[in-house]
Amino acid sequence: MPRLNLSLLIMHRLNVLSFLILSCFLSACDLTPKPEKTISLASNLFSASLSENYALLGTTEGFGELWEIKGKPSLIHQWKHTDETSGIIATDITPSEEFAITAEKDSIAWWRISDGTLLAVWGLANIHNISISPDGQFALVGLADKAIYLALQYGKTLYAFEHTDLVSTSDISSSGLYAITGSDDHTAKLWDLSTGKLKYTWQHRNKLSTVALSEDDKYALTNAALSQTRLWKISNGKVRKEIGPKLITLSAAKFSKNNKYLLTGHTTQRIDLWNIKSGKLLEFWRPKKDAEWRPTAATIFSLNFTANNKKFYSIASNGFLQKWRK
Repeated sequence: MPRLNLSLLIMHRLNVLSFLILSCFLSACDLTPKPEKTISLASNLFSASLSENYALLGTTEGFGELWEIKGKPSLIHQWKHTDETSGIIATDITPSEEFAITAEKDSIAWWRISDGTLLAVWGLANIHNISISPDGQFALVGLADKAIYLALQYGKTLYAFEHTDLVSTSDISSSGLYAITGSDDHTAKLWDLSTGKLKYTWQHRNKLSTVALSEDDKYALTNAALSQTRLWKISNGKVRKEIGPKLITLSAAKFSKNNKYLLTGHTTQRIDLWNIKSGKLLEFWRPKKDAEWRPTAATIFSLNFTANNKKFYSIASNGFLQKWRK
């Protein structure tokens, strides 16, 4: 009997140890830096974008929700689109925080942030992505085989940027001088917004997942699915640096306002901070999961530095807004 009891005790302790190791593996032993703030703004999102003071959510229920995120987050506006059932697939906010745009599958809406006024709605077929110009007067709209630069006040296309497949990602420089488009045709293209002419075409092996432009118009970032992230020099169109793993899919990228740092968000719920000059990884974070006890993941939708570049916000597809110190 004593031997049997000893065996049972050993088995019990081994089972407890195995459970603790598994729990540690799933959540508790995550030694990455913790956020300063974590707030659930929604349950599930189709899209989201961040500015210094706001988060604009594209909900699965078909509403655009504008939240003020400084201090205790509060819902400022809830915007109805043309079809409340299809969901808001893309959003963007001007750096000045004067205007915002939201997109459903077949329409875009232009909003004034100060009072929430709907300024215009335009119908376009098969929308995949949107970006708003710094002055809030134009939208770069990714469609099935091109991107168009749309004058929002008049609903007229200023430029059409040709691709041979859908345009899934885009960005407009803070200066308003350049636009970049990324497509399922495996190319990223840089466009001159003063003339509408193509400046560079950058070929990739897979569909483009994320593109971004630096604040000083020096660099363009491109990442294709399961590929290495590249920084290109806008001055000559050549690769400045390749950063990170060779097989990665990014879902968000943001250059700091002082042009020293780069944040990248993964489709697998991780955020990396890079030194632009050296291309070295400085820090990484793991945002909040839906459930700590099971292996879940959410896509990072948007990242944005605070004004002094010392902190940043992230928002993921699970609706968690988090504030981090870099």
